[in-house]
Amino acid sequence: MHPNVRRARGSVLRALVWFVSALLLLAVIAMVAFDWFTRAKYEPTLDAMRQEVTAHVDLFCQEQTKLAADPWFHEPRTEGDAGPLLNVWTEWDRPGPSMPADSPLQLPAHLKEKKTLEEWFAANPDLSALDFNWMRELKRFDRWDIRQNLPFKQEEPFDLMTVPFPNFIVLMEWSKLRLLQGMRTGQPLEAAKDVRHLAWLSYRTDTLIGSMIAYTLLGLERTAHGLTKQPPSEWRPMSQEQGDRLRAVFWASKSFSNITTPVEVARKARSCGSGISRCLGLVEASNMAKHLQPLAEPSYREAYAELEKEMATPCPTSVLITQWQHGGTIEDHPPSSGSMPDQAGWMRSLPGRYFAKHIAGVLLTVANQDIDLLKKLPQGQATPASAEAAP
Repeated sequence: MHPNVRRARGSVLRALVWFVSALLLLAVIAMVAFDWFTRAKYEPTLDAMRQEVTAHVDLFCQEQTKLAADPWFHEPRTEGDAGPLLNVWTEWDRPGPSMPADSPLQLPAHLKEKKTLEEWFAANPDLSALDFNWMRELKRFDRWDIRQNLPFKQEEPFDLMTVPFPNFIVLMEWSKLRLLQGMRTGQPLEAAKDVRHLAWLSYRTDTLIGSMIAYTLLGLERTAHGLTKQPPSEWRPMSQEQGDRLRAVFWASKSFSNITTPVEVARKARSCGSGISRCLGLVEASNMAKHLQPLAEPSYREAYAELEKEMATPCPTSVLITQWQHGGTIEDHPPSSGSMPDQAGWMRSLPGRYFAKHIAGVLLTVANQDIDLLKKLPQGQATPASAEAAP
């Protein structure tokens, strides 16, 4: 081969090598820049979330301990599941069934108006057609499993955000009327006991919405106590202070069980104060954890391993284990009746798992962490419940 040809070919090869090297360098720089830019979008938020729960875990435990001392958590109850009754009696969100015509929870037309307890008290409605025996029948149970003994087929994969929930509102309406009837008949304490137990069953669905219904029902009891001219001395509703604490602790519990929360912080929050918010916190947090598991587990292996350990300590209801064993992930097709879009297509088109941690990171920033109610609680030594209620 002519020397000039060899030199020309060598020059072309060197130029090609330099060109390819420059392209690779630019690609690496672009990837690094993209990685830095993407991480900057979510890592500061996740760091702030971790710092917030770490800084407030002692406050959470302090308030949960105060709340756990309330007599409501220590009233004697018979062990059993009210689900076989309540799940059939009540109405469900669509696509669940409506309330059966023969359900004892059906209200007469003139009592279906949405009124406050004070408004019903002033309206003086006719309650003679109401039968409250179903409330007393529920005294045989200490929990309400809303995922077992259902009057409809539960679709899979399971998603707590889209599955039908019982219509708790009807329980609130019946509670107002039961308290009103108790005040009228001179038996307000008996009525209050029925409503307190209904509040307990709502809390013991192990869901956040159930615990908020419990908060509302206990507030109704407190209102009824205030409307009664001479309430029995032994009638001691949960105080407003404890009610506010209940709402704050239960609402914050999910934040302390997020996979973004340091494991030691989450473990402490779930065990302190008798762990009264452990199950509902795990239920609410595990929904996002399960959904993101294919993407997030490589970055949060310790948190996922800790959640697996938690499953070995059963909760009163099956909601948590159902969520964990049958819950859908971001790579699954959602149930046909659900409202969630099918993300499996675009997820599977991603080039490998490089972007997975970034997608998980961005989605975890909207994991609904909220401990504001906890931080707003008045600080200081709470008055013991027994002293509050003393005549």
